[in-house]
Amino acid sequence: MTLSQTPVKSLSLYHYDACPYCAMTRKAIQKLELNIEHRNIQQQTQHRNDLIQGGGKKQVPCLRIEHASGETQWLYESNDIINFISQ
Repeated sequence: MTLSQTPVKSLSLYHYDACPYCAMTRKAIQKLELNIEHRNIQQQTQHRNDLIQGGGKKQVPCLRIEHASGETQWLYESNDIINFISQ
């Protein structure tokens, strides 16, 4: 079983309002009626710092996937995020 197939504990979307790829991702989350925490990196410095420290870069959108095993996965690219949440 790969990390992406392990049970998910929580999901957080790192984004900012003016990003068109973030908007596309937020729309998909809304359409699927998923309960995913939104973390705006422009409004909260700590969210930006967490993204850089955990994911390795400031790119958005980024989905932080916390697995039940305690491991954390950082998923970049809007299409990859939408594919992941659609499964």
